[in-house]
Amino acid sequence: MISSRALGTKISRGWQCWRCSFSTSSIIRDAETRPPPLLAQLRTDMKEALKAKDKTRLNVLRGILTETTSLEKESKGVKTNTQLFKLLQRRRSASLNAAKEFQNAGRDDLTDQENQQIGVLQGYLDGFDTTSADEVVAAIQTAIRELQANGVTPKRERVRAILYRSGGAFEDKIIDNGLVTKTIHRLVHEVAPSQPSPVQA
Repeated sequence: MISSRALGTKISRGWQCWRCSFSTSSIIRDAETRPPPLLAQLRTDMKEALKAKDKTRLNVLRGILTETTSLEKESKGVKTNTQLFKLLQRRRSASLNAAKEFQNAGRDDLTDQENQQIGVLQGYLDGFDTTSADEVVAAIQTAIRELQANGVTPKRERVRAILYRSGGAFEDKIIDNGLVTKTIHRLVHEVAPSQPSPVQA
């Protein structure tokens, strides 16, 4: 068993001694609330679209950034990659519906316009690094093994801290947070059954 002092030195990648200054809540909070990096990229892309006179891309980006600004004023700002991903999905869905309506109305010009916007939105959506259910399980199992290898009892907040730390498996990933929580509960309980088991839905 590694001493707590040695532990603080050995597992220094993103966290300190868990007995003294290990703060899982701050690591998770920072990881989940810092502005998505893509927002800054969208602003840069909008400037480039303006210079290039790319009307379609410019309109799409203006719409996205206008909506994010509006949400911030309502205290519902886009603070995570998942929120931004859902916003883009929502706008893509609206464009798909509009394209169908224009097509049914025989407005090929407006249909083409919507399809071009859909292409821009899809390009950004494809750039997100999404995480499957199997990948969630594998990442959590790896985090648990890391704790065990260092002589630390796996606990839910410790596992989450490893996953969301800088360079961690879930950094800047699109993840179903509900799935993450349930899977951590289940897998941690399997290796440390003395902890409360997850509440069954």
